[in-house]
Amino acid sequence: MIEHLNNILKDIELLKNSNDYNLDNINIDNFESSINSLKEKIDLENVKITAKIIYQLNIDNTFSILTDHISNEFYAFEFILEQKIKEKKL
Repeated sequence: MIEHLNNILKDIELLKNSNDYNLDNINIDNFESSINSLKEKIDLENVKITAKIIYQLNIDNTFSILTDHISNEFYAFEFILEQKIKEKKL
């Protein structure tokens, strides 16, 4: 799970170092902070908020390769998290 979050952090650095992406509707530093926070502690409210940020980022950048990659990495993170939650309920 952490690997997917680390991949998102790498992509955030690419976003921050490029002028090719529309970041008008998101605060990139807050986004980075929310990913780092998830690495420390899983908070389902933070997962929900982060998913909304990623969706907005993807919409604002017409699903560019980089923003789509971020979305896919977060989806993988959410999928694994869901599986772990299901395992604990059994």
